[in-house]
Amino acid sequence: MISIYLDIVKDALYPRRRGVLSKRNAFIRVSELEEMDADAIRKLRQKLHLSVALFADVLGVSSKTVNAWESGRNVPQGSSLRLMNMLSRYPDILVETRTVVETGSR
Repeated sequence: MISIYLDIVKDALYPRRRGVLSKRNAFIRVSELEEMDADAIRKLRQKLHLSVALFADVLGVSSKTVNAWESGRNVPQGSSLRLMNMLSRYPDILVETRTVVETGSR
C-alpha cells in the first residue's frame, strides 16, 4: 500500500521536476475529507475491533473525545478526521505501520 503511494509520488515528480511535492504542483492534490457522523465513527471503531480507549490512542485523542464523537456531541476535524478516512479505506494500515502490535501477553 505504501509502495503504491511512493510510485504515485515518483511519477508526479520525475522527470518533470526534482524536489518535494507542494501545492504548486498542479498534477497532484490532497483529496477532500469525507465527513463522518456518530454512527460511522462507531461502525469504524467496531470494524477495527478496537475499544474506545485503544481507538483514542490510535488517533491521539482522549477517550472522552471519542465518546463525544460517537454520541454526536462533537464532530471530528483535521488530522483525526483524515486518519479516520484513511482507516476506513485501509484498515490494514494499523498493522502495516505497526501502530497496533501484539504484546504477547494477555
